[in-house]
Amino acid sequence: MRLRRRLIAGHLADLVRLSVPVMVSRVGILTMAVVDTVVVGRFASDELGFLSLGIAVYLPFLLTVMGLMVGNTVFAAQAYGRGDLGACGGAWRRSLPIALAFGAFGLGLGLHAEDILLATGQTEEMSAGAGRVFLILALGYPGNFLYFASAFLLEGIRRPRPAAVAIIAANAVNLAGDLVLVNGMFGLPALGAEGSAWTTTGVRTGLAVALVAYVWWMPDRRRLGVRVPADWRWRGWRLQRTVGYAAAVAIAVEVGAFTVVNLFAGWLGVVQLASFTIVLNVLSVLFMAANGIGTATSVRVANAFARGNRRRWVVAGWSGLTATLGIMAVAGIAMALFAEELVRIHTNDPAVLVAAVPVMLLASLVPLADGGQALMSRALWGRSDVWVPTLLQATAFLGCMLPLALWLGFGLGHGVAGLFEAMIVSIILLFVLLCGRFAALARRP
Repeated sequence: MRLRRRLIAGHLADLVRLSVPVMVSRVGILTMAVVDTVVVGRFASDELGFLSLGIAVYLPFLLTVMGLMVGNTVFAAQAYGRGDLGACGGAWRRSLPIALAFGAFGLGLGLHAEDILLATGQTEEMSAGAGRVFLILALGYPGNFLYFASAFLLEGIRRPRPAAVAIIAANAVNLAGDLVLVNGMFGLPALGAEGSAWTTTGVRTGLAVALVAYVWWMPDRRRLGVRVPADWRWRGWRLQRTVGYAAAVAIAVEVGAFTVVNLFAGWLGVVQLASFTIVLNVLSVLFMAANGIGTATSVRVANAFARGNRRRWVVAGWSGLTATLGIMAVAGIAMALFAEELVRIHTNDPAVLVAAVPVMLLASLVPLADGGQALMSRALWGRSDVWVPTLLQATAFLGCMLPLALWLGFGLGHGVAGLFEAMIVSIILLFVLLCGRFAALARRP
């Protein structure tokens, strides 16, 4: 019993050491988006609508490519776990041209932003305003992808602090830039949502330059093979590709489904869209916190799995889930207790306040299951189990959430509340399925 307690305590201590900086990095990325929303929301509600829809069409491609880069983390973590340090740098070198290629493709999407929004059924005014936001954000795609490639390598080799420090600095610059460009300080014109988009693009490009430079010059770059030309032989980086493909598909399915629900909210009107955006922003920050613990758990599972230590990777997965559920339970209670305060941070529009507070109370049920499903999917990725979790996500989000959102939100007339009711049901279903999958693998010899 004493040995078991020491084992669990050791797992939790290692999880904390690794997950705290990863959580800071993940939450920091979303905190910039939340600050953008708060500053723009307090500037004007119609500008918040432009920003919300611009981000809604910008995020799917961003997060899909981010998923593709997850292969870096798992490949590097397994190589690190078995002592093959030179392979870690190779994963990073392979990811750089991939990041730039997808960045160029993203720029092409930005050039057709208004047409994309019109095709989703948005009004001409909304499509024009949100389209300009999307185009500006698309200029930052290359920088975002280079940042992901570098940050995920550092997480895979258990060195997430540099990315966390960079994100903290970036948030300070982002807040200052938003205040100046959105509101038009120091004699500059007030750019509203477009000013926020320019700040985001500039800050995230700067993040990429800083982190790529850190990886290139870090002290043990030779030992990690950072400057060694990458090995592009097809079989040599199969794990990196496989995990990346599956993670990209999984994230594309999830983000795509949430984007469609966001578009449903746009059909309900400006006030309803603003309410949906505010509540979803709060949930997104909490999800990123769970994502940070999930990434740390994925690294720990991958380390143990690469060494063939079945007991250790199983305990790593369940201990990560326990920590996540505890944190998310507290977060959900806080959402319910401070619902009005959370909405007031985002807007001073009385109509939005009245509409958003009840929805915030309802959405306080989301974090527990959403954090749990995020953790379990990443634990399974670390175990090299990638396609079954992806299929389960597609079942929950595409097969359940979207039709349920249409029925509850429009068929039964629940409006924005109905959209979140559909999320709650679907996320609980996915959480149960992923836990069952991990338990089944844990029982295998």
